[in-house]
Parts: sequence; structure tokens; C-alpha cells
Amino acid sequence: MSWNFRQLQKKENDQRRNHLYVLVLVVLVSAFLLMGGCSLAEKLGSQENRTPTIEDELNFQEDEVVAPEEQEMTKVTFYLKDKEKNCLVPVTREIPKVTGIARATLEAMFESKEEGNLRSPFPVGAEVKDLNIKPDGTCVVDLNLDATKLQEEDPKEEALAVYAIVNTLTEFSTVEKVQIIVEGQVTKTFAGHIPVDLPLMRNLSYVTS
Repeated sequence: MSWNFRQLQKKENDQRRNHLYVLVLVVLVSAFLLMGGCSLAEKLGSQENRTPTIEDELNFQEDEVVAPEEQEMTKVTFYLKDKEKNCLVPVTREIPKVTGIARATLEAMFESKEEGNLRSPFPVGAEVKDLNIKPDGTCVVDLNLDATKLQEEDPKEEALAVYAIVNTLTEFSTVEKVQIIVEGQVTKTFAGHIPVDLPLMRNLSYVTS
């Protein structure tokens, strides 16, 4: 009987020791997981809350900035007035290659800055309102009223302005003659002297090379 009691007591002690081992193991595993989870959360939090560095900004800019494509250019010829010789001079320039290059060429002539004796034969404010090239080779160009307000009321000045337009547009192979209208209307003269009620052909009598 005494032996059975000792055996039972030993067995009970073994069970308690096993339970203690399991409890310690559970506590250690829980502590490890808790520490690991906190460490991960701290790392994630530090990544989210840290102040961006200059290196971060540079990396962002390198990723986001896209180099613009270079604008394709093309050479065109338009006519400027030589103030000293009072004639037209052909000038070749590079302008951006766009759809509607004939209109862009006229606009470049209107906006051309004075260079030596050369200047645009048109006043500031001259604009192309519309331009249309018909299948028969007639180019109809619609100008605003400011384009007709020349600095001098002189037939030669007016002729230089008219044929600066006509000769510039007939530089293009698709244009054979030019009809100039003003504010959408056909007018008898451009500014009181030179008839523009009919299409005009290229005329180099006012041009010097």
C-alpha cells in the first residue's frame, strides 16, 4: 500500500512538472511573437512617418520627370521690307513644323522682329484669321482689319504688303494664286490703292535678292 502511494505521488509530481514546462513554453512563445510583432510594426511605422530625404526627392524626380520631345523644325521663305531700298527681300527661317505650315509662315512674317534694314511690311496687330488652299491652287487668306492699317498711305507701301503675302504663299508648290480678303469680306483694294478683289499671281518686280 505504501509503495502504491509513493508511485501515485511521483506520477502526480511528473504531471505537474510537465504542466509547468508547457506553461513556460507557452509564455516564451507568446513573448517572442509579441516582441516580433512590435518590432515589425515599429519598422513599418518608421518607414511611413520618417521625413523624406534629398535622395528620396531626387529618386522621385528621376521617376516622374519625362524629357520633352524636341520640336521638329522646317525651313520656310517669307518676304520682308528693306526700308532703305523700299523693296521686298526673301528671307529663309526655321520655324516649328506644324499642320497648316502656310499659315504659320505668314504669322512668322507678321511677327518678325526688325533686323537691320529689314522689317515686316505689316503693322503690329496684323493677324491671319483663316487660310484655305483650294484644289485649283487658289489660296484664300483672311486677314484682320489691323493688317490693312499701314504706317504710310502710299501705293508702293501697299504693294509691298500685298505682294509680301502673295509671294510668300506661292513659295508653296500647292499655291498658284492668292485671294486676299479682310474680316471675311472681299474688298476692292487692300488699303485704298492695290486691287485685291480678284486672285493675284506671284510678282517678283518688287523683290530684290
